[in-house]
Order: sequence, then structure tokens, then C-alpha cells
Amino acid sequence: MEELCPVCNEPLDEIYAVTCVVCGRKVHFHSSELPGDDCCQVVTQLGACGLSFMCNPCAMHVKAQ
Repeated sequence: MEELCPVCNEPLDEIYAVTCVVCGRKVHFHSSELPGDDCCQVVTQLGACGLSFMCNPCAMHVKAQ
């Protein structure tokens, strides 16, 4: 059985799947060369050297706080 993105319910492709730093679910993140909506946001974390990803539902929850 294919793993589905919890944000858009489309099948996940391991090449374009990332893990949310808040909930740990895998979601879509398309590179700039591919069309399609991203199911996450790129975020920076204090104390982390690099970029992290936050799924759209978690990002909306964080913004609302």
C-alpha cells in the first residue's frame, strides 16, 4: 500500500517527501523545477544548522498561537 500525504491525500514519492519537525509526518515538498503545491513550509530552527520543514497544518497552528 502506498503511503499517502496527510495534507493532500496524494501518494508520497520518497524523493519529494520531507518530515515535519513538529508532528513527524511525511508530506510533499516539491523542488522548484516541478509544478505542484507544497504541503509544508521551510523553517529555520534556533540551534539547528540548516533548514527544517513544518507541515501546513502545524504551521497554521503555530501562527495562530
